[in-house]
Amino acid sequence: MTDDGDDVGARLEMLLVMQWLDEGADEEGEIALSVPTAANELGLEPDRAGLLAVMAALGQLEDRHLVRVAWPAGTGGSEAHVTLSGELRSDARRLFGRT
Repeated sequence: MTDDGDDVGARLEMLLVMQWLDEGADEEGEIALSVPTAANELGLEPDRAGLLAVMAALGQLEDRHLVRVAWPAGTGGSEAHVTLSGELRSDARRLFGRT
């Protein structure tokens, strides 16, 4: 059985991949992620709990070496710079027919 944290992590992983593909699937795998927007798109409450759920899911994905996350100064934790791993980018290209 999957707990809510795993579910948010899996949905966030797909959201990140789709955003990367929508933005042109650059070779570096870099995207800017708005934490409040991600919470909204994942159907989470727009309060502190929803934002923390997104941040925790990013941490889980980073622990699994699927992404690298940087928190730029001056954004107050509302925006993350995310870099998708080579493996995740390769899987996404294969699954979604991108070369």
